[in-house]
Order: sequence, then structure tokens, then C-alpha cells
Amino acid sequence: MKVAIIGAGNSGCAQSIKLMQNGHQVNLIKTSHSLHDDNFEALLKTGEIKCLDTTDNNREFALKPNMITRDLEKGLDGAEVVMVLTQSLQHRDLAGRVGPLLKDGQLVFLIPGNMGSTQFSKYTKGKHIIYVEGESTPYDARIIAPGKVEILFKNVRNAVSFLHKDDEKYLPVVTSLFGTHKFLRTNVIESTLHNPNMIVHTIGAIMSASRIEYSKGEFWMYREAFSPSVWNLIEKLDEEKKQVIKAYGGENAINYLDACKWRNEEDLSVDSLQVFRNYAATGGPKGPASLDTRYIYEDVPMELCMLEKLAANKGFSTPVASALITIASALKSTDYRKISYDISDVKDYI
Repeated sequence: MKVAIIGAGNSGCAQSIKLMQNGHQVNLIKTSHSLHDDNFEALLKTGEIKCLDTTDNNREFALKPNMITRDLEKGLDGAEVVMVLTQSLQHRDLAGRVGPLLKDGQLVFLIPGNMGSTQFSKYTKGKHIIYVEGESTPYDARIIAPGKVEILFKNVRNAVSFLHKDDEKYLPVVTSLFGTHKFLRTNVIESTLHNPNMIVHTIGAIMSASRIEYSKGEFWMYREAFSPSVWNLIEKLDEEKKQVIKAYGGENAINYLDACKWRNEEDLSVDSLQVFRNYAATGGPKGPASLDTRYIYEDVPMELCMLEKLAANKGFSTPVASALITIASALKSTDYRKISYDISDVKDYI
């Protein structure tokens, strides 16, 4: 298929490589100047993405996308699938720019979704656009030099949700992209709350704030942050998450460790905590290097705040999530509740 990827950072470059290896044609589109501009300029200059693939015996190679561009209209033209791989903080702005350009029959796949499809759909009324949301990308990656991405880890299973239940028949199209997206969540709320970043990124960064600032880039979060007492906190946040999922009809309210094992481990008989420890030892990346990190400025408003607001909409509280939001807001002198979607933004879909 012809796939347009919006977002040319770590994830956009890595998923582009894997899509091309799977026989798809890729248009890679950058829509901002906020991050990774030097990387994008290198891509434009060479016309290719260089890759170090640690999931394939550290093989080094390069592949050429069909197109590398900042021109949204040109990049989207003729695409059967549009993948949105930007930070979810950008969804509200992107929706107004991308939505009017979408054509009947296109499938729009947002990873992480974080209910962003509800924003895009406001600009495509009267068109049949198939909206699907994912929780995490099939490949973890990082840019290691301008124009070069290192692929670090592959999820063995991924789940998705469709904004409209009638569109679940398009799951085979989604599966054909990477082969891992074979499983359905009940709805986009369930997908949003099963984004693993809501649990480990927020707690790992907030509870390690002084360590992050002191270490100046030498903080290995997955190895250092999750002590027994912090696991107690994770379990409490997990309970709040599961309560909200169930309140909105979700059928897959599982805890973080079991969800991690399900994504990352072929053998589901292995102990869930051991799977996490294996990831921390072999695949968990270093970082963050400061508190100016998406672990806070994206994952707190787009995930924790949505958890809190969805719970309040059903008449109950989330004291652990609310405390984490308040602490993060104080740490960064930012009201993350104001950045998050209001319930009115998503009310048509909950």
C-alpha cells in the first residue's frame, strides 16, 4: 500500500523503514520545526533513511522513501493509509490542517492515539474516514545521528481500537502494515488508558525528578526508578485505570505488568515482572535527561489528565492520578489540566 507517515522523528523514521521492508511505499512528512530539524534536513539531502537495526543482528543499511516532504497536501495525495506518529499534543492542531485534506476511504492510524481521532473526525464530517488508534509503536527507536535511526526493540503483539465499531472489519488492513496489530480493544478510551506511558513514564519521571536533574543524562529510568515502594504506587494507579476502563464498557482492564508482557513476550507463561526486568536490562532506553521531557509534558496532560476527567465524568475520583498531575504541574509551573482535552472535546465518543 501507499502509506503517508506524518512525523519524521524517532518513530516516524523507524516505522518507515519497517513499512518499506514489508513492501509498502512510504511518503514521509514533517509538519513542524519543533524537533529533529537537523535529522530531517539530512533526510532531504540524501533522500534516504539510514538504519542500525538491533532487532536484525545490528544490520546497517539505508532505504529510500517514495517521498520526503513538508508539503502535507502532496504527501497525503493518493495514500491509502495515513499514519500519525507525532506527539499526541499535536493532534488538535494537526487535525485542522490534515482533516480537510483527507479523502473518502483513507485509513488514519494514530500512534499513540490518546483519543486524537475524536479531534480529526471533527474536520471530516460527511467523509468515510476509517480512524484507528494504537497504544504504542511496534518498534522502539531513537535517532542516533542526523539521517540515521537505531531500531531498539520490537513488540510481538499490538492492540488497536477503531473510533467507529463498524470499521473493525478493516483490522486486516492494519495488520498488513507490520504484522503485529492483530488485536482489538473495546474502544478508544481503553486504548488511551492502556498506553504504557501513562503508568511508567509519568511515575518514573515524577518520582525521580531530583535524580533526573542531578544525573544530567545518566539516568536509566527502567533500571533505577521502579523500587518496591514505587511499584506500590504503580499498582494503585493501575486500579484507577482499570476502574475507568470498566466504567466505559472496556473488556480488557489488565494491569501494566501483564499488558507489558502481552506486548513484549512471545511466551505468555513467563512471569510478568521478569519480562519488565528483561526489557529494562536489554531494551529500556536511557533517560530522560531533564524534566523537559515528553514523559511529563505529553503523558501527564494527554493520559493522566484524561484518566482523571473520564473518571469525574462518571462520578468518581482518581486520587493517585490527581496527586501525580498536581505534583507534575508544580514541578514544571504548568497547569497540565488546562492543556488536556476537555470532556466536551470527546463527548460524542464516550
